[in-house]
Amino acid sequence: MTPESFVSKLNVTVVEQNNAIYRALLLNTDPSEASEPYWKRVLTVFSDLNSDQRDVLIELTRQVAIDTTANVLGVIDGTCTLEGAEGEFRLTFDARNLAGDLQSLFLERAEQLAP
Repeated sequence: MTPESFVSKLNVTVVEQNNAIYRALLLNTDPSEASEPYWKRVLTVFSDLNSDQRDVLIELTRQVAIDTTANVLGVIDGTCTLEGAEGEFRLTFDARNLAGDLQSLFLERAEQLAP
């Protein structure tokens, strides 16, 4: 696996698939059917929004996934630091180092796929 294929697969799994799940949950779940208090609150707020506001909130969930994933990749690449962590993080696949440019590759990919 190359760094490019890794970030492509990561984007599909973490951003696109999760965004589709959230979108479906938000658009198709009645707040009264939710069993978890957190989701009841979220769905109640979402149901009070107009169509444009709902679209913005769904866009926000996608962007949060992108930003969070990019930050984690930055930690792996060494461009973002963790307080108190000294040393070097490594991400390997079959003994091949993938780290180094993951964050920038991921952000470039996300920008290309932006709606």
